[in-house]
Amino acid sequence: MHKFFFNYNNLTEKYELSLYKGNFFNNKINIQAEKTLLPEIQKDIQNLYETVVSIKEIIKDEDNLLILDKTELMISNLYYSIFASPLELVDKEISPNKIKEYLQNALSVITKIESEINIPEYNRLASLIKNNLQIIFNSLN
Repeated sequence: MHKFFFNYNNLTEKYELSLYKGNFFNNKINIQAEKTLLPEIQKDIQNLYETVVSIKEIIKDEDNLLILDKTELMISNLYYSIFASPLELVDKEISPNKIKEYLQNALSVITKIESEINIPEYNRLASLIKNNLQIIFNSLN
């Protein structure tokens, strides 16, 4: 498992996950950021996974299903690479009428995750997930 640090980004005025140790704040602030930021990232990735799996059950287009399969695998890899544990499988029912709303929600969650993680290889994976979800959203219009 990697060793992560929490740095304060002055541009966004938020803490973010990083591989580099910042020496601007004392250790108590970094521990506080760890207790709030890591569970939030974990919850967001789990929520994103559940939404994508639910959307997969509704969409019938073969091309979109292939994209969703790849996206599901990328989300699982992102989660495992950060937390070294697998995602929980939970049944989540969504109505077929609200699929665009769920895709918009998934896009906002992945954008949030992308802003909270400042590690290039994880940000690249988050960007690929976001692009896949955007492709599916655009194909539904």
